[in-house]
Amino acid sequence: MSFIIYVIYTSIYIGLVATTFYILTFLADSKKERPFFKDNELPLVSIIIPAFNEGETIALTLDSILSSNYPKNKLEIIVIDDGSNDKTFENALKYKSDIVKILKQKVNGGKGKALNRGIEESKGEIIFTMDADTTVHKDSLINMTRYFKNPEVTSVTPAMVTRETKTLIQRIQSIEYLTGLFLRKTFAALNAIHITPGAFSAYRKSFFDKHGGYDEDNITEDLEMALRIQYYKYKIENAPEAPAFTIPPRTFLDLLKQRRRWYAGLLRNMLKYRKLFGKEYGDMGLFVLPIAWISIFISVFMIIYYSYKMTVKSIKEILYYKSINFEILNQFEINSYLIERIFFQIISNTPLLFLLLFFIVILVYLRYASKKINRSESLLINLPLFLIFFAVLFGIWWVVSIIYVVFNKKVSWD
Repeated sequence: MSFIIYVIYTSIYIGLVATTFYILTFLADSKKERPFFKDNELPLVSIIIPAFNEGETIALTLDSILSSNYPKNKLEIIVIDDGSNDKTFENALKYKSDIVKILKQKVNGGKGKALNRGIEESKGEIIFTMDADTTVHKDSLINMTRYFKNPEVTSVTPAMVTRETKTLIQRIQSIEYLTGLFLRKTFAALNAIHITPGAFSAYRKSFFDKHGGYDEDNITEDLEMALRIQYYKYKIENAPEAPAFTIPPRTFLDLLKQRRRWYAGLLRNMLKYRKLFGKEYGDMGLFVLPIAWISIFISVFMIIYYSYKMTVKSIKEILYYKSINFEILNQFEINSYLIERIFFQIISNTPLLFLLLFFIVILVYLRYASKKINRSESLLINLPLFLIFFAVLFGIWWVVSIIYVVFNKKVSWD
């Protein structure tokens, strides 16, 4: 048996073990009762919204949070215009009121710096950080805050989903975000959440008072904050009943820039918090993080291997077709040949059979997740696109990110 076969079957085995473990954890956690704040117990919360050149979306974001069912006498909103050169400040200023404060920084200092200023100005017991192009369900604020009834909870993450799925790239991301709902809730049950989405997350202000604010030089400040919370052994919860909607990148290039920043930041922050690996940090250190990194390694290896193999095989087959005078332009010959080849590949290829099984399992979950957040998704279109393209995209993102980290190249927001 060749080395690549060992890798394939090892990845299948790991995938089955991890999927089974996560499903059982998810089901067990769904029966668990948690303490929640009652309406009259809800604390004062502060929503921090850093904004840089978000003139087109800031109004939509503010309308969304102001439409929240959270008691207005316990709500504070702080917008920090981080040196924008568009109409962000002017558009935000229209919302200034007793509960909405608008601050302006003359020079763009970065998201971390803007967030830290907002935290310094805030009065709330609970701090929400929110991107200036994010919208939320009217009950999301309340549903997330209720989890802080448990004094062990330091942060709460939402059900992060996409708001637009117009392009092919966005359709793929819509499935990625929906599957993320399952993983984030499962990781919460294991106390293994290692990313608190910058688009919308909640924290106890006391954590910032004790352990400092955001790392202003970090390109993934939300990831660093989550790892820091885990490092100090606090608890991060997830509220699947609290949807937050973000606009995903529309093009391949924009998505590549985003993921290059995310993954390069992940590599650098994981190196900083490498102590999280190990039995001291329970399920996260012994299972979740190791499995995640093994999966990343296998994905990168497989994308490089199969890219090379498919290129060589395609060249050989084209030369073979020419040698037997196969009419490449004959539509009937192409269709009949491809159908036979695809059918044969499916029934004779064990990994493809497992992929089909995975397709069925994930389709069932995605229908459940869509109903849970009251969203209608074109699953029969988006899921096949996800299965066909995501692994390739994932491999590309990681290869590019690793190159940037290895050669110490600068990664920015642009």
